[in-house]
Amino acid sequence: MILRRGSVAGRGGVAAAVAAAAVALTLAGPSLPAGQETPAPGPPGFVFVAQLAIPANIPWTDTGLDVSEGEEFHIRASGNVSLQKGNPMAFGGPEGLNIKTVQQPLQDRNLGALVARVAQLISITKDEETGEETRNEIVKLVFIGPEATIRMPLAGRLSLGPNENVVADNAGEFRAEIWRKAG
Repeated sequence: MILRRGSVAGRGGVAAAVAAAAVALTLAGPSLPAGQETPAPGPPGFVFVAQLAIPANIPWTDTGLDVSEGEEFHIRASGNVSLQKGNPMAFGGPEGLNIKTVQQPLQDRNLGALVARVAQLISITKDEETGEETRNEIVKLVFIGPEATIRMPLAGRLSLGPNENVVADNAGEFRAEIWRKAG
């Protein structure tokens, strides 16, 4: 905020100027952690909500977003990953490789492409002997690729990951920017 002579702050209204600055910051939306760039604008009618790294060697990365059934999101991805360390033929972007296998969550989509997972928690059971907890969830997957506007198939927690079940030998990461439909 620029303060000029004769402005509210110049007349002793410093508290009003500070309050106006706080409102302006609140209306500007979420702030990004240090080192992250402001994303390019999203589609009209959508509000920016998150930017995160999606490591290729982790099956699902939690976005920190709880979603409602029918809610619309726009997700834009960039970056490159290796689906097999040391293999130059296994290198690709969020569109994935033009390969389809039984070892991927969405078998009709490209291997390694960016995919969304919405998990609705039903219950947690605990084995009394081992203490191990099991999460009982309803899970729906949605293809994202490099960019997509999607309607959430159910209420739950949104995660993103590569369209592959065998991730231990992967390297690299995608960067995802997420917008939520306003309203």
